[in-house]
Amino acid sequence: MDWVFRGRCWKFGDHVGIDGDMAPLDMAISRETRLEVLREVFMAGIDAEFPKKVRPGDLVVAGKRFAQGNPHIQGLLAARAHGVGLVVESIPRGSFRNAISAGVPILPRCEGVCALVDTGDELEVDFATGRFINRTRGIERHFQPLPAMLLDIIDLGGYKEALRRRLGAMPSRAGSQAG
Repeated sequence: MDWVFRGRCWKFGDHVGIDGDMAPLDMAISRETRLEVLREVFMAGIDAEFPKKVRPGDLVVAGKRFAQGNPHIQGLLAARAHGVGLVVESIPRGSFRNAISAGVPILPRCEGVCALVDTGDELEVDFATGRFINRTRGIERHFQPLPAMLLDIIDLGGYKEALRRRLGAMPSRAGSQAG
């Protein structure tokens, strides 16, 4: 994975909800996980046209408690479907785990980042190093990146592929149970 994203900023404030804002609650209730379905509703609870405007490599920048509420994965799978990165001031623990599980590049603890951007700014973010550049404003900051272990899970595309790899690396138990 190329950890450097260069794209347009989409700024959201504090308290963006996982259900209703990022994806409709009925997607969670029906346990929808198909990316092609979820991509059509990403952030539509805030901006109905958002799924048509956002492009791969763009960056969603948000304030405190991004993806708050019940820790459903649908809104984060929708982010993955669009190929966006997330730079947030804070995110609840369950949603943070779901961002990793969904395979979404994220910088989860970027205090004050919303003051550095506006929607439409051109950003460059290196998720491996935490380097954050607002090219429009000429601002550069460094935020704490994720540990390598979590970057590896995201790089594989999320928890499913990471689990497959772990299981594939385990010695076969079939031979040890004979006899």
